[in-house]
Amino acid sequence: MTNVYQALKDEYFSIYISGPWNINEFKKWMTGNLTDKWSTAPMPSKSGEDYPGVSLAGGSSLVVFKNSQHKKETWKFIEFLSEPSTQIKFYNLLYNLPAVKEAWADSSIANNVYTKAFYEQFNNVVATPKIPEWEQIAFSKVQQYAELAARGAMSIDEALQKLDKDVNQILEKRRWLMSVEDE
Repeated sequence: MTNVYQALKDEYFSIYISGPWNINEFKKWMTGNLTDKWSTAPMPSKSGEDYPGVSLAGGSSLVVFKNSQHKKETWKFIEFLSEPSTQIKFYNLLYNLPAVKEAWADSSIANNVYTKAFYEQFNNVVATPKIPEWEQIAFSKVQQYAELAARGAMSIDEALQKLDKDVNQILEKRRWLMSVEDE
C-alpha cells in the first residue's frame, strides 16, 4: 500500500475512505494549492437516494465488569467521560469526535468544515460485528481484496468470492467452538 496522503496529494486517486482521525494528517499534506481542494463527506448510499449511506460505528467501548468491586466509582467515571463538556475537552485536546450528540453543538466542532460530514454520518451507523475476528477480517482480508480489485489484479466478483472463502475459513473455528458448547 502506498502512502495514502502522498497518493491523494499527487492525485493518484481521488477518494479515500477513512475516519475523523485522519483529518489533521490530511491537513498537513494537502497544502498550497491543494488546501481548498479536499474535504470530507458522508458515505454514499447504495441506491443514491438514502443519504448518507450506512457506515460502521467507530470509537471505543467502556465496560463495568460484573465482578468489579468498584462498580459505583467506575460508573461515576463513565458518566464523567460521557458529559458533553468532557467530550468537548477530549476533542480539543485529541481530536476525538464526541459520542454524545449535545457536544457536537460546540463551536469548535460545529464550525469545523471537516467534522460536519462525520456528524451527518453519525446519524446513520451500525455497530461492527461482535466477534473477536472482526479486526482480522476488516483490516487484512477486506483491505487486501479491495486493493486487488481496485488495481484490476482481479475482478470484483473474484475478489468477493475469495473474500467470502477467506472469511468462512477464519470463522470456521468459531463455528466449531460454538457447536461444541451447544452439545
